[in-house]
Amino acid sequence: MKYHLPSSMDEYEELIGRMGAASYVILAGGTDLIAGFDGGRPVPEHLIDIKAIPRMNGILEHREHVEIGALTTIEALRRDEHIRNHFPALAQSCEDFGSVQIRHRATLGGNIVNASPAADTLPALFIYNAMVKLRGIQGERVVPVQDFILNPGEVDLQRGEILYSIQLPRSECRSLFHKLGLRQAMAVAVVNYAIGYTIRDHHFTHLTVAAGAVAPRVVYLKTFMDAVADERIALDRAIALVDNDIAPIDDIRATARYRRTVLKNLLLNTLTELLADDRKR
Repeated sequence: MKYHLPSSMDEYEELIGRMGAASYVILAGGTDLIAGFDGGRPVPEHLIDIKAIPRMNGILEHREHVEIGALTTIEALRRDEHIRNHFPALAQSCEDFGSVQIRHRATLGGNIVNASPAADTLPALFIYNAMVKLRGIQGERVVPVQDFILNPGEVDLQRGEILYSIQLPRSECRSLFHKLGLRQAMAVAVVNYAIGYTIRDHHFTHLTVAAGAVAPRVVYLKTFMDAVADERIALDRAIALVDNDIAPIDDIRATARYRRTVLKNLLLNTLTELLADDRKR
């Protein structure tokens, strides 16, 4: 395997253009990549380390959105005051992300491209309607994150493209993230979810819920969301509608039945507490 360290997008694109049909893989943080090689993933002919490409690391505040470079680490997001204040579900997902060492190495872009159904940052990115900016030899395009994630480990990334940055539209909605793992730290989620919401007159006037580890990819709980927002049914009865939007499996961490039950119980408890807190104000 030959190692490359392009220092600009132009150099990266030139490198890709010279490779022809040769196999390659992109290295960002490497926390999932190296583990994949240890687990039997085929070793490519070329390893392209993109960490030296400028402007892919950091957080830029724009008028209509915040742009996060794909190489920004999970730890940097966890500690960033603007992210914590305006996108708390994303900051909370980074709090629960792996170990201290992993958080300092793993990148937001890598967590997205890895496309795990249990990825900690994806539910938050879904509720914020995040857009991913892709750049490569064919130019640039911007895609909603929910369309970018196709299947477990599969994303809409064409040959020669890299995930360059993530755009988060500004919103007045409040938000939170919750994760259940088998232990307190360094655990893959049994279930996780992010909620974006507004409450008026003790009712949810807006509710967006995205859940992970309960389907082949992160999913919106749309049937449940619509019923609650339209006040067609009481919250404790609407929670049964969650089953319409998920398709969990049995694996080494939990059974499908357990995932269904615990997601509904946790979600009902979270939303009930939010309404109770609103009534106290």
